[in-house]
Amino acid sequence: MMVTGAFSGEMKGATAYQLASSRGNDQVVRVGIIQMNARVLDKSYNLKQAGQLIRQAAAYGAKVVLTPESAVQGYPRVDLHPGESANAPAIVAARKRILAAAEPIPGPSTRRFSALAQKYGVWIVFCMDENRGGRLFNTAVLMNPQGRIVGTYSKVHLQNWMVASGVHHGDGFPVWDIDVNGVHVKVGIEICYDVQHPESTLELALGGAEIVFIPYCTDDFSRPLLIHLFETTALEDKLDIVRANFASPRNTGTSSIINFKGQTVHQLGSSPGVLVGDIDLTALRKARAEWNPVYGLPNRYPSAYKRLHGFETGSKDR
Repeated sequence: MMVTGAFSGEMKGATAYQLASSRGNDQVVRVGIIQMNARVLDKSYNLKQAGQLIRQAAAYGAKVVLTPESAVQGYPRVDLHPGESANAPAIVAARKRILAAAEPIPGPSTRRFSALAQKYGVWIVFCMDENRGGRLFNTAVLMNPQGRIVGTYSKVHLQNWMVASGVHHGDGFPVWDIDVNGVHVKVGIEICYDVQHPESTLELALGGAEIVFIPYCTDDFSRPLLIHLFETTALEDKLDIVRANFASPRNTGTSSIINFKGQTVHQLGSSPGVLVGDIDLTALRKARAEWNPVYGLPNRYPSAYKRLHGFETGSKDR
């Protein structure tokens, strides 16, 4: 079966793209991006939006579905101006509101996504503000089609206004070996600002990641230069990237699938909708195994990376 083109979504302005399906013995994973609208701190609205779009992505055959960053809470953060103290009364009050809206894992929202995963038979990578014993983390949850949490990743790299919002650093980049509809694939997650630190994706590549899911919440990543940043990252680390942003008016959309050649395969506009496409693992694995590859891991020479080793052996880099 070959299916290409555009499909009308059920929500006004929603669009889905479905790429060519797998053939023969090709190892293919069909992924879906939900580019949802969102309201800050309106969890009921946000969860409803997510549920509708996950249903659409599953209807187009997606087996792994990604939401934007902090999709449950709509990404509430403080505005920290130059010279302003993170302990200013207005900042402290906002920080308390953000933490109050965060949830434990497991908790109410993970149960909601568990029901969706089971109902539609899909893996879901969904994102939320996590309250972990009174500490705030920006967390992505990997949930299997049986509705069980397989793992979590908390955002590592934080700008000063993120810290002022109360967010704590994550401490590593896990890679999971998962079975997607009979296809074994290694996946990793990084969140938004992480991608602007090349060590993030390299860490995942060193862990064997073949697909990296990147939820985010920003208008900046719609700029051509930063779209090229994602494309270059995919090329350099020889992996596929699936990235999800909020739609307009919350953000600027342009969620996309980028292959290991550094090519944006498909990209949404700014409206709410879903993007569904195939990731060809057979092609990726063939490229990784080729003789004398230019990009990827085989020709790295870590013993020469002395400054990087200095950080790894004790220098403070946060």
